[in-house]
Amino acid sequence: MISPARQVCYHLLRRIESRRLFSDEALKSSSMERLNSRDRNLTTEIVYGSLRWQGTLDYILGAAGVRPWREIASDARVLLRMSLYQLWRMDRIPDHALVNDAVELAKRERGEGISRYVNAVLRRLARERPWDEATFLHAAPPWVQVSLPEWLWRRWAGRFGQARAREYALTLNLPPRAAVRLDYEPVRPLPHGMSRSDLVPGACFAAPPDAEHGRNGSYALDYQDEASQLIPHLLGQTPGWKIWDACAAPGGKYAIMRRKCGAQGRVIAGDLRWKRIQLLVKSLMANNRAPADVIVADAGRPAPFRVLFDAVLADVPCSGLGTLRRNPEIKWRFRPGKFASLQGTQKRILYSVSETVRVGGYLLYSTCSTEPEENEQIIESFLDTHPSFSLELPRYPEGIETWIGRDRMVRTFPGSRIWDGFFAALLKRRR
Repeated sequence: MISPARQVCYHLLRRIESRRLFSDEALKSSSMERLNSRDRNLTTEIVYGSLRWQGTLDYILGAAGVRPWREIASDARVLLRMSLYQLWRMDRIPDHALVNDAVELAKRERGEGISRYVNAVLRRLARERPWDEATFLHAAPPWVQVSLPEWLWRRWAGRFGQARAREYALTLNLPPRAAVRLDYEPVRPLPHGMSRSDLVPGACFAAPPDAEHGRNGSYALDYQDEASQLIPHLLGQTPGWKIWDACAAPGGKYAIMRRKCGAQGRVIAGDLRWKRIQLLVKSLMANNRAPADVIVADAGRPAPFRVLFDAVLADVPCSGLGTLRRNPEIKWRFRPGKFASLQGTQKRILYSVSETVRVGGYLLYSTCSTEPEENEQIIESFLDTHPSFSLELPRYPEGIETWIGRDRMVRTFPGSRIWDGFFAALLKRRR
């Protein structure tokens, strides 16, 4: 009988490979809910591990097979990758068990021909274990050693130097730190096993198991990376403010700003697509928060408001290259040619929403990217064409100065702390 965890792994990885899903979304599927906790943990490890180490896995598999790796069908590649990951990086599963499961899955999904190929490749690798030879991976190209696409390795090596790029890339193959957002700041002690962030108000770590269902006693909890939670706090103290969250889904930053503004303030959440707004509303309702002031709106077009805001948050669509710990499939999907179209969208949104900021108000631009095309270049272009705005030095939360560069921009670099890579620039309208 094929292991339930490996069956689910195979089908989830195939859906991710077809680009229909991100890994964090895939792992919330109904098929995961049907597994027991042990198998859920195993599935999560195999899915993430196979995606994080995909470049290195492909190199090993390409050398072990008699056919060119690119000629192997995509579903067979998925099966071989996840099986090799278990052979190479996991030691609690007997080799014969995972090889037999892989062969049976291949036979069931693709027939006898591909199952014989899978059997031959995996048995050879189980027998020879080439990764145990000290010189095997050292002879591989540097991007293979750290499991990056070649273009991204060359970009980072040119920007950071090879040693720092290698160290950074390897840290991205580690699991992210599980962070949750408290719906409000509790006055009583946190639940057992949780600890507070030393930087971001309301952010906590090591949530207890029942937090995955969104509740812990009287606390409302939402999973949201610490760096993502940081962004709204850069606006400082905002009681009574009117704020527009222009690209609000899935709603974590919106929830934080609603709490910060209080009953006398107002936060409007907008997003381009109705489906994303539905996700935002669902998230709010799941934690007993009534949705309010939620609209479908294209932030890149003239705003549907006649009022000016104290602050606007433009957390714009981006490559997501700062979230590779959480969504490692992005490094295999994204192509550098996409930067140009993303820049167009990012500029259009920033320029448009700036018209809704009152004099003396703030415009907060952010991305979950580490790349200059989406960050510094966008801000430089905006300031060149919008002299009424200037860069403001963020002063909140306490300790934020550690993450502010000499250019007054905020960067949460993933290699220096276990969080996602976000960029933010706080702009103030002077006239």
